[in-house]
Amino acid sequence: CPTYAIQLTPDFEMGEYNRKNLVYEKEDLLISGPGKYPDYNFYRVAGLAIGGKGKGEADCEEPPVNTRSLMP
Repeated sequence: CPTYAIQLTPDFEMGEYNRKNLVYEKEDLLISGPGKYPDYNFYRVAGLAIGGKGKGEADCEEPPVNTRSLMP
């Protein structure tokens, strides 16, 4: 499983000119480290709307929950 698939990036396709850049060794996929791309920042891309579609507008997707309205 490629690191970017685990890290939930918006990229859906991988392409390289060097085959060895597509090979993920066990050390690249271990949870204890940052993976093959150590500068990846999950919090920078998590929860961002995709261009042309707002949050909650896709098929079978619910709008975001306002957590402040859930408070007692």
